[in-house]
Amino acid sequence: MFKEATVAVEWTITIEGRNEFGDVRRKELRIDKSWESLFDGDIGLSIDDGKKIMATLQSAVVSHEAETYALFRRVCPDCHMFRPVKDYTTRRIRTVFGIVEVRNPRWMLCRDCYPGMDSAFAPLKEICPDRATPEMMELTARLGSMMPYRQAAKVLADFLPFEPTETHATVRKRTIRIGKRLNDQIMRETWRARSQTDDRCQLEMQLPGDRRKEFVISIDTAHVRSAERNSARNFELVVARCGRGGRGEPGGRYFVTGSTGQTAIRDRALHALQQEGYRGFGDVTVISDGAEILKRLPRAMPRPTTHIIDWFHIAMKIQPMQQIADHIVRSRSGSIEPLANIDRDIRAVKWRLWHGRVDRAIRDLERLLARLKESQQESEFSIARVHSLGVQLLTYVRSNRSAIVNYGRRHRAGLRVATTLAESAVNSLVGKRMAKKQQMRWSRHGAHMLMQVRTAELNGDLRDRLRAPFRQPEPNVPPLF
Repeated sequence: MFKEATVAVEWTITIEGRNEFGDVRRKELRIDKSWESLFDGDIGLSIDDGKKIMATLQSAVVSHEAETYALFRRVCPDCHMFRPVKDYTTRRIRTVFGIVEVRNPRWMLCRDCYPGMDSAFAPLKEICPDRATPEMMELTARLGSMMPYRQAAKVLADFLPFEPTETHATVRKRTIRIGKRLNDQIMRETWRARSQTDDRCQLEMQLPGDRRKEFVISIDTAHVRSAERNSARNFELVVARCGRGGRGEPGGRYFVTGSTGQTAIRDRALHALQQEGYRGFGDVTVISDGAEILKRLPRAMPRPTTHIIDWFHIAMKIQPMQQIADHIVRSRSGSIEPLANIDRDIRAVKWRLWHGRVDRAIRDLERLLARLKESQQESEFSIARVHSLGVQLLTYVRSNRSAIVNYGRRHRAGLRVATTLAESAVNSLVGKRMAKKQQMRWSRHGAHMLMQVRTAELNGDLRDRLRAPFRQPEPNVPPLF
């Protein structure tokens, strides 16, 4: 009888590298492929094979680079002699292609150049302070900011040769650590922006139709469920987008802060405006929904700064009144009564608010509410509802009358009149990660740090900010020498 033979194919991958001294190092890796696996659809290299290949290659490269850098740091920059050896340990460096364990020496300071100083330093700690490569930290933080920590850890383990120790807790800690690093960078940069908070005047030439002469800050708040026992059920995050230009142009940079203080919001806004070309001179316009927290920003910004109430919030307060009024007029067609023209009166109030005639709109609204109050004797629910909505609109307009401008003129000039950018920022930054599909509880500190990573990712500068140099020349030598 014919017996089918098992055919096995052995693939040998040789990794060869040449160091700075001309020495050649080789490392071999064997991968076995069987003929029978083809009938199961196992064609080519699998993900596990790819993990094995990349882990082996990464181990060879990282070991060589760590050894070269340690040898370079052993040479004293003053006398060019070898520094004494303190001891040899091992250091585990986490990379995107697995954990590599390398030899970690500790060098003493040169005794001839620095007599009496008995201290040692680990050179590998200078280039890898987090025991992980910057790319590893960046990738973990990016996935942790876009999806739940458990799901991010699972995605990393599925496609990269990660160890079982890379759990959701590790992803969370790295994301918060990266967020803190980004937050510290922004805080250092805001010190330079604070020097531009003095009162300034517009020095640029007023060009007709130039929509880019105005810096616009669209700002809003987002509510997040709190995980702290001794705090309120929800806390607020301030979300904004700062840009330059009118409707249809790019919205600019995002910023998010968990601090609702006047100084904190102002510093973040000035830092974002600096990235858009603001240098303390120019018209600044803040568009908000009229919340008390957001009114602090226009008062703290450099002059001239204009505060504008979002037209969308005004229109949404008038819209239900208009719909009910149209229904009342249609149901009482042909009757002569004080409410026969209520639909046109509400449209007139909206028209006056659109054109910035606030005082006239308030007077018309007060007269309309007085007529509605007299007609409430019929105990009709529609009239009572219109009266209730009118009272809310009147209170809103009175409290924000100084921030209601001529929206029609701004709209015809191509300028922004609504916080559409801020609303979309709340949805893309906070809503998708914290409030909608992923309804988790957060601490204020954790939410603030996570939003720094997510904001840097959307602004496109996450990688640049994390690629800052880790060490300065000779950080272990006292300044005296």
